[in-house]
Amino acid sequence: MAYLGALAAFLCLSPMAGALLLPTRVEPACRTHARATDRLPRRLALAHAASFFAASGALRADALVKGSAPPPKLEKPKERKCKNLDECEALAAQREAEREAEAGELTFERTAGGDRIRDLKAGSGREAKAGDAVAIRYRVMRLGTKARDGLSGEGQTIFSLGFGEDDDKEGDVLPVSLDAETLVPGIEAALVGMRPGGRRRVLVRPERGWKDQSASCAGIVFKADIGAAVENEAACLNKTKLPLPRSYGAKQRFARRFDESLLVELDLIDFVSKSSLLKKTGQYYDRCEQNPFADGCSS
Repeated sequence: MAYLGALAAFLCLSPMAGALLLPTRVEPACRTHARATDRLPRRLALAHAASFFAASGALRADALVKGSAPPPKLEKPKERKCKNLDECEALAAQREAEREAEAGELTFERTAGGDRIRDLKAGSGREAKAGDAVAIRYRVMRLGTKARDGLSGEGQTIFSLGFGEDDDKEGDVLPVSLDAETLVPGIEAALVGMRPGGRRRVLVRPERGWKDQSASCAGIVFKADIGAAVENEAACLNKTKLPLPRSYGAKQRFARRFDESLLVELDLIDFVSKSSLLKKTGQYYDRCEQNPFADGCSS
């Protein structure tokens, strides 16, 4: 009974404890035990109440207000499986090819050098082969955000010829020889097998495009700024293989992108004679044409 009186005294003297332990109002209990608590000194009542709670375990742990739970343990950073841009692009291309092969949606072909190609428009006539001279138009583009396979979607033009988008006129062509010396490997491989009037897209990887493959460019360093311009870009850009930009703006854009995989759209216009090609490039010389009266040139 002494404990019950002490409990009532504690609840009446401490309204906060009463509100916590009893869901109903405690005023009636306080009025009921008012006389009993009046007989007990205040300190003695509190001491009895403390002894009661310690003995009975009335203060349960789950009745206390809990704080915020500790944050979950963060996962360890994933280990990188590629060390440079070329390796990451190759790994991404491999994974994409595996996914498409599993889904049965392999909608592109490959050249002998492994370049992805897709025909947008079929041509007619005989197919171009190594050693032929052809006239072409082209667009060299940066890959679009939705180009899952590197060939679909719209790209951002870096430079072009024959469409009036650069320092050129609409309808201009570039006569080239498929001689393994004039064009970058990825574009030449894509032209082989095309027919006049056809249009084809090719994904040109840096090592199959304009990036110099010498040892000095293997450890190329990128700036951490917009455009990812490269240090010593003039030394690592192959300026001997076509096609190349003509205008200053196109050259500046290309200098920031030549080390990426680029989407190139090719139009094969027609076959041309090698003599006309050499005339166009200034490398043609015919002795009889220059001097019809030379020995052995008279008709």
